[in-house]
Amino acid sequence: MSKATFTVGVFGLACCNDDGTLRIKVNQRTDQERQKKNAGLPENSTVKIIDMPGGGVQLEDFPTPKQSSLINVLEREISEETGGCTIKLTGEFSGPFMIVISNLDDDKPAGDIAFWAPVVLSGKLQPSDEAEDHPWITLAQLEEENEYRAVGGLGKAGRTGRMIRAAFQWYAERKQMDHFFSTDHFFSTPEK
Repeated sequence: MSKATFTVGVFGLACCNDDGTLRIKVNQRTDQERQKKNAGLPENSTVKIIDMPGGGVQLEDFPTPKQSSLINVLEREISEETGGCTIKLTGEFSGPFMIVISNLDDDKPAGDIAFWAPVVLSGKLQPSDEAEDHPWITLAQLEEENEYRAVGGLGKAGRTGRMIRAAFQWYAERKQMDHFFSTDHFFSTPEK
């Protein structure tokens, strides 16, 4: 019988309230060609593949279990992907978003579990090895998939799309509470 092991990912989603229009910060991936192929998009597609800032939890993230946490992992991942930005958590991690893979190989995970947390982002966004840009997208842009498409074969219907949609709902319920939102100076990203 196969072991049911899972990888774990943590993601931080920042939101800006642009005169009533909510925008969530995402990463525009650096491996666009490979991701477009995985998504079944034509080579000449102008759609940008996006994912969320954050990443996988590794055992080495917990050298001293009593002094390490998923928040530390999230802080490190977001700093790496945004060129040094810092975060402040403004809420709890979400419940799990799971992908289960039918896998009988004991050396590979049976799937993965991911959590997102609302954050306020601080610092100057910079391109990184994993993110060539950091657009702030609206829910309409996520749903239309004309300009941006969530990573993976399922796009907006996949786990990344579901997590971003859950974040939009969370922030919409707090739209009148400014302390949950990153400030508007993050709307522009650095020139390339």
